Amino acid sequence: MKYKRLYPILFAVVAVLIASLACTALSPTPGASNFYMATDSEGVNRTTVFSPTDDFFIFFQVAGIEVGTKFQSRWYALDIEGIDSSTPVETIDYVSEANIGSIYFQLSPFESWDPGNYRVEIYMNDAKVGEQQFSVQ
Repeated sequence: MKYKRLYPILFAVVAVLIASLACTALSPTPGASNFYMATDSEGVNRTTVFSPTDDFFIFFQVAGIEVGTKFQSRWYALDIEGIDSSTPVETIDYVSEANIGSIYFQLSPFESWDPGNYRVEIYMNDAKVGEQQFSVQ
């Protein structure tokens, strides 16, 4: 019977543990997912093959991020003569606002894109979270 006094304490500890696990399960891990390319700002015309005059759009979903989270897109030309494939041809920065679930970056040609293969990498707070390869024909 002397252990009977421990039951309420044990019950309280288990209840706190369960509540803590439930809260952890309900708050999503900060991150980005579902990356895809498109030819339009609504993300309707998904593709990985663009024409030389198209704008490039990359879309992705975000979850669990705080206001002020920094995102960056780094755009690379992979096999275009005279362009170093390890140096971005363009970088674009974005700082997240409240209540967003998706983000997109857009890159427009000055005149037209050279035919070839390209890649865009997405960074969140300086850590790479995704990439997409695509081509211009």
